[in-house]
Amino acid sequence: MMKYRVVSSEEAGQIDRYTMETEGKDGKILMKKAGSSVADTVFELCQTQHIARCQIFCGKGNNGGDGAVAARELHLKGISVDVFMTAKPDAYTGDAAWHVKKMLQTGIKPHVITDANNLKDYLTTDSVWVDALLGTGLRSAVRGITLSFLKILHDKHRNQPVVAVDLPSGLDGTNGHPLGPVLQADTTVTMGFYKAGLFLHEGKFLSGDILLTDLGYSEKAMEYADPTFLCTDTVIRSMMLPVRGTDHKYSRGQAVCIGGHGEMPGAITLAALSALRAGAGMVRALIPKGVSQVIHNQAPEILCHSGQREYVSVDDLPLWETLKARTKAVLIGPGLGRHKETEHFVRNILKELDIPAVLDADALNSIHLNDLRLTDAPLILTPHAGEFLRLTTIPEETLQSDPVNTLRNAAQKSGKIIHLKGSTSMSAFPDGKIFIHPYNSPGMATAGSGDVLGGIITSLLAQGFSPEAATLCGSHFHGLAGIKAAQMNGCRGMIAGDLIYSLPEVMKDYETIE
Repeated sequence: MMKYRVVSSEEAGQIDRYTMETEGKDGKILMKKAGSSVADTVFELCQTQHIARCQIFCGKGNNGGDGAVAARELHLKGISVDVFMTAKPDAYTGDAAWHVKKMLQTGIKPHVITDANNLKDYLTTDSVWVDALLGTGLRSAVRGITLSFLKILHDKHRNQPVVAVDLPSGLDGTNGHPLGPVLQADTTVTMGFYKAGLFLHEGKFLSGDILLTDLGYSEKAMEYADPTFLCTDTVIRSMMLPVRGTDHKYSRGQAVCIGGHGEMPGAITLAALSALRAGAGMVRALIPKGVSQVIHNQAPEILCHSGQREYVSVDDLPLWETLKARTKAVLIGPGLGRHKETEHFVRNILKELDIPAVLDADALNSIHLNDLRLTDAPLILTPHAGEFLRLTTIPEETLQSDPVNTLRNAAQKSGKIIHLKGSTSMSAFPDGKIFIHPYNSPGMATAGSGDVLGGIITSLLAQGFSPEAATLCGSHFHGLAGIKAAQMNGCRGMIAGDLIYSLPEVMKDYETIE
């Protein structure tokens, strides 16, 4: 899992310090690897797009040292290189100073920009831009000459391809929020390990394609980072269960979806239909009266069990008793509503639950964090940010500032799996592991998408996937289905139901039969 590690800005600094100060690795060699990787990326871009010029913008720190290495390498490869520095060459220190000196020895004469307005006269449209101004060391708002640099680059950028070194300058490497104007990258060459900010909030859309450069950090050095990983295709394939040739509807698992009320029948319909499409052998819906017709109009294969009221209540507990014997997993929440009787129903089920369950939407609004102690059964909570904050009473600014560790702490405290939905979703486990899901589409920001996710995860649980695997695989397939649906319908035009119809095509690529 080493190559899938994701770290915060602080952790990146700790790993670097341990690697050089304790393990004794030469920082100049690490910087050479980093800058050479940037040069290789830029050179390939120049070749494929028939561009002969590169303009590199170097800050005073190690990011600027990486830029100096790249400048030297590209010059030796025959690319015309312009280097713009925010400080004089003799102001650089440490490893960066050594590589700036090596760059000067090749004959490159950098432009030292003390007034950023002078930069305007040098910028060209027929060049690749390399952003090596700021790295992971940024902790506060961008200021001074660097701020002026970034404003001008942002304003003057037209069609120049942009390659960022480690992460786009001005981006917070921990949470993905901009700390100033950020020049949007087409490609970010990140060093040693992924930075969380590349995938979170605005960072996800400012970083472009992300290329990881292996700098040879040791497993011991990585102990300075908490266990956070990128949920990649390789990770998912390692968790997939085969389809057995001897399966029947009961061996494939029965899933029950509980939810809906008279004014909101669509959510539970989407959830049940996605559970069916994700492969459960049988899907049943425990619903209030008046909802079954909506479900049957969409999928006659779903078995409906209706209560006596227009909302789910404690009167429906006997109905659950008749269903639970053969049920392998249950989803509670989509369209459930917030009636007091419904809250009592949810809490009563939790007290006696002995199978894996997914709690979503109004099921989360029916409970408090302490209620999770009512059961030892595996629970997967799938809140969006608002539900997460209500459930945990964590201040919003805390979540925004450090989303990964805030989520990690909540999962460890609750002892349950928490999958936080958002533009980038994250799955947190009680053992402290976090997986960041990089694949999705902006078109998924539409009502019902979360209900589809709940159905998929519940279906995988019913088929025998572990709670961890069901959470990760379910979110992965959900995101890929969103990408495929957007390709067909556009981000504005797609609706949650499109995810369900894209799901089988996505999942069949991961299917094996034995």
